Amino acid sequence: MKSKIKKSNGTARHMEIVLPTDRVDKVLKEVLQEIRKEADIAGFRRGKAPEDLVLSNYREKIMDETKRRLVPQAYQDALAAHKVTPVSLPELSDVVMDPKGELSFTAKVDARPEIKLKRYKGIKAERRKITVTDDEVEEALSRVRNMHAEFIGTDGPIRKGDYGICDVEAFIDGKLISKKREKAWIEANRENSMLGLGEELCGMNAGEKKTIDVTLPEGYPDKKYAGKKAEFTVEVKEIREKKLPEMDDELAKKAGKETIAQLREELRTQIMERKELNDKIKMKNRIMEFLLKKHDFDLPESMVNRQFDVLMKRAKDELVKKGVDEKAIESHTGKLNEQLMKEARNKVRIYFILDEIADQEGISVTDEEVDAWLESMSGYYNQEFDDVKKYYEEHDLLGGVEEQLREDKTLDFLLSEAAVSVKKN
Repeated sequence: MKSKIKKSNGTARHMEIVLPTDRVDKVLKEVLQEIRKEADIAGFRRGKAPEDLVLSNYREKIMDETKRRLVPQAYQDALAAHKVTPVSLPELSDVVMDPKGELSFTAKVDARPEIKLKRYKGIKAERRKITVTDDEVEEALSRVRNMHAEFIGTDGPIRKGDYGICDVEAFIDGKLISKKREKAWIEANRENSMLGLGEELCGMNAGEKKTIDVTLPEGYPDKKYAGKKAEFTVEVKEIREKKLPEMDDELAKKAGKETIAQLREELRTQIMERKELNDKIKMKNRIMEFLLKKHDFDLPESMVNRQFDVLMKRAKDELVKKGVDEKAIESHTGKLNEQLMKEARNKVRIYFILDEIADQEGISVTDEEVDAWLESMSGYYNQEFDDVKKYYEEHDLLGGVEEQLREDKTLDFLLSEAAVSVKKN
């Protein structure tokens, strides 16, 4: 077999591959004999027709099957010969069997980039000295209290702190700018309500309708309406009065603890753990920023484009959740292209850097660690472990789980090797 390779954009490789006549002829004869056994040709019993007649009648089928058997192995042989590790499926073209009996084709594939690792141990990182104040604990306790609040129907009128269950429409110059929100809960409180609408509900009764003038903020999701004056039509459907439970042992029992003192201690621990986790994430982000600055190499464009598509879909989904219409989304996401492409390239680059470090340090993931992760997912979604594992297996997702766990372990390793200093608050 002969093959030659050339580089193109990014890490793309074009391989021109030629199989010799003897290798092609051997497979072609095997295919011919197999088809001859089943060939249905007038004047001959099945399997008894002459080879040249079978070849004449079934040429296209024989040639296609011969190519199907030869091309995949020839492609693999060429990868090995040129020491190319693919990170994408090949694009095959110009598959030709010439009169001499040679088979030639072209394969385009994205190769794993070549990375020369720079220093990755002893990276400087800062962490905070973490404390939890009594005020933070009381704020958390207040949130628990609000979680267990009761909302009791009342005839009104709405008082500050009550909730109006409302239908809401927004207009600019008489034109509806987002889809109607039905049965939206709005607190009659300026600070805690959508665009401060809640304050305007005070004094209203169920069944009443009101138009409220609002200047949309500069950060409004649909940029073409940002900063403009809008009219919100609000119709109150129901009124609910919020009743908070007493801050006592009964509240603690609802939250899974025996006493209010135990609940406070549990909340203090949770706040501390959350702060430590956030601090750890920030340190890992600084480590990744350092690695990105130190490593520059060509990237597989197919992987970059796939990552970009994922990020763009996520951004569009977020805008849909905020009620932005399709035309506005297209306008908005056009401005995101440059930002998301940069993010996509960074994600692909850090993936390869961390993967190379993991290879260098012998970092791997065991089946037990994958199962432990699946166990946590089954608990989170309240599903049976076997059902969750079967789902991940059937949808070919376990490889992605293993990759993510390996990346997490690599970042943990880099953090353990980092030069960490304590930042004074």
